[in-house]
Amino acid sequence: MGKGENMMGEETTDWTPCSSRPAGRNRLKFLVGGGIIALAVIYLIFTATQSTAAYFFTISELYARGEAAYDRYVRVSGKVTDAPIQFEPRELLLRFQIADENGQTLPVIFHGPKPDQLRPDAEAILEGKFDGQVFTAQTILLKCPSKYEEEKGVVEEKVEAVR
Repeated sequence: MGKGENMMGEETTDWTPCSSRPAGRNRLKFLVGGGIIALAVIYLIFTATQSTAAYFFTISELYARGEAAYDRYVRVSGKVTDAPIQFEPRELLLRFQIADENGQTLPVIFHGPKPDQLRPDAEAILEGKFDGQVFTAQTILLKCPSKYEEEKGVVEEKVEAVR
């Protein structure tokens, strides 16, 4: 039996382990792969914070921004005015107005259930978009004085849009 033959006389290949790649090349691949993963994670964090970031304005500040604030996701604060609060339960459409300390008013549309605490003089923080005419709220956060909570004196209610 010669070299490279087995007991049956068949030719065999000698499979001896050998390291054809240097260790430095494996390390380089590991570092490149790790760098790509790190960049992907940084990109995902950046895009997530950009999409959830919202500027916080008073009504006067929102109007002062002009077109720069149009169709951007913003937060606006103010008090619910004495103007009629219109709610259409079949369409889940709510219309009301808020005003800031300067008396500037902002008409609001909300597609969702009417919050229980929505009444004149309730402090409101709205999240949504302004088109130059009407603020379309996605979230309403209301703070109302309450006779039931003596220590805090405030009841908070958060409602999210359905559309």
